[in-house]
Amino acid sequence: MLTHSFHLLTAATPDRVWGALTCPETASTFLHGLSPRTCWSNGASVEWHSPVAAIPGQVLHADPPYRLSVTVEDSSGTCTYLTWQVRAADDGTVIRLDVAEAPGAGSELDLEDVWLPVLQRLGELLRA
Repeated sequence: MLTHSFHLLTAATPDRVWGALTCPETASTFLHGLSPRTCWSNGASVEWHSPVAAIPGQVLHADPPYRLSVTVEDSSGTCTYLTWQVRAADDGTVIRLDVAEAPGAGSELDLEDVWLPVLQRLGELLRA
């Protein structure tokens, strides 16, 4: 697995960040239209609803409001592992997103093209 990390500093509280990450309606506004359906318990299944399909996944670890690890499967059965880490800082809250994919799934530039806009939209949403 190759892991790439992305960071965002926001004035929002960790609880507000957690709410944005786990709310199906809110998540779809920054997460490429994906809307998670789950109970957010460790080991629970996730259905990532999009306008065209439901994509399976799993909650690997949920520690509100500090850490959320989930999987998203693609049509070939390959998983992308997403770990959101949220921590209070002097200037607000630091959000770290670690994205782990199988080797050959995409280049670092491809991942930046996919995930940097996610963090940008999340930051915009948290500023509103």
